[in-house]
This record gives sequence, C-alpha cells and structure tokens, in this order.
Amino acid sequence: MKKIFIYILTLGIATGTYAGDNDKPENGDKPLAQLSPMKIRDRAARPDVPGTFLIDIGWNILQGAPDNFETNLIGSRTINMYYYYDMPIGNSNFVFMPGIGVGLNKLKFDDDVTLVQGVDTDGNTVVTVEELNEGWDVKKSQLVANYIDIPLELRFYANPDDKKRSFNVSVGGRAGIRFSSHTKLKYEADDENIKTKVKKDFGLNRFRYGVTGRIGIGGFNVFYYHSLSDMFDGGPEGTEGMTNITVGLSFTGF
Repeated sequence: MKKIFIYILTLGIATGTYAGDNDKPENGDKPLAQLSPMKIRDRAARPDVPGTFLIDIGWNILQGAPDNFETNLIGSRTINMYYYYDMPIGNSNFVFMPGIGVGLNKLKFDDDVTLVQGVDTDGNTVVTVEELNEGWDVKKSQLVANYIDIPLELRFYANPDDKKRSFNVSVGGRAGIRFSSHTKLKYEADDENIKTKVKKDFGLNRFRYGVTGRIGIGGFNVFYYHSLSDMFDGGPEGTEGMTNITVGLSFTGF
C-alpha cells in the first residue's frame, strides 16, 4: 500500500510540473509562432489537468486523551494526498472545491506502551493500553490509521486571475472512512533488533469527520483540521470522547 501512495505522490508532482495552458506563453515560454515543430509537438503533448492536487503534511494533537495515552508531537504525523476539482462561482473571487483522496495518520506513543486487542471471558472485544517489557529498548511504538477522505472546501482568492501567486483563504470540512489500521513496534531485545506489526481495528471509529481551514499564498498554505468525531468507538478505557487536532503545511502539485 505504501508503494501505491508513493507512486501517486510522484505522479502528482510530475504532472504538476508539466500542467498548464498549452496555447499561452507562461513563465518566459516563447509564443507558439516562435517555436520549432518539435517544440510545438512537445508542448501540445503536455497534459492540461483540471483541478488541484494537494499534499498536507501535519502533526496530530490529541484532545481529551487519558494519562496512559500520551503521544509524541514530532512523531505523530499526518500526510494527506487530495485531488480537488475547482468550480469557480460565477465571476466572483470564490471557488468551490470538492475532492477525494487518502489520509495517512500516525500516533507515536510517548511512553513504552502499545495497544492490545483481545476477547474477554464473555466473548466481547476488549482494547487495552499495555506497558511493554521493561527489558526491551523501545525505539518506536505507533498506532497507524489510514482513511479514504472526501474533502469539501470554499476558497477565496484575492486575485483569481493569478491564483499561483494570490493570497487565498479556505474553509470547509471532510468526511472519511478507515480502510486500514495497525500498531507498529520497533525495539531491541537480547542484542536483536525486532520489528512487529499487528493489523486490527483497535476500537478505532470506522468513520471520521471534521472542519478544516487554510491560509496562504499560491500553492503554499498553513492548514488546520479539527475532528468533530470521536477517534475511538470501543477503544481503551478513558478514550471516550477523545478527538484530535492537526496543524501543518499544504503544497499544491498542480
């Protein structure tokens, strides 16, 4: 799955490099009349992709987490890769932007703990926060959850005729469905480096939704996401009502 996301990211950036108006000179390009037949053919072959490919890189901050669920801010990261279709609203400075994409979320535990999912004597699924073996030299303990998201945003451009350099502000929201989740451990025991990955839902909510905001210039923005849905539905004790905030940077591929 990771290879697929890397491929999508690479394709989006590569496409963004060549996307543009094929008939008009831009950024110093020569007019068509001054180009050789080979140059004209090369320019005509460039894809003119509508819409916007956007990449978010952010850091997760938990709200209402219990004491045994403390996370490391630097290691708790989010990467979103979204495609938006731009729909200008008349001749105004506003653009409605529905989209679709994937959100890859990671929480790194600050203490030497992990989540364990099992079954109690009554046959009910139980998720607990368990301390790791004191003899282990723990390098990393993470909870990973990945989503398919549908974002919706309304964006204002101060100069809609030059969006690549214009100041812009966006407000909106997104809803998503979780398609995978797992814990990840990396530790050293008895002079041996060990990595483990356990794929379970760990009581994570199947769906998520929240509000977003962006502000920036051209293809560079600062973004904010505030979850309105609980992170867990049957998770570890004390995580009822726990949500998260994500803040970070956005980059536009095309």
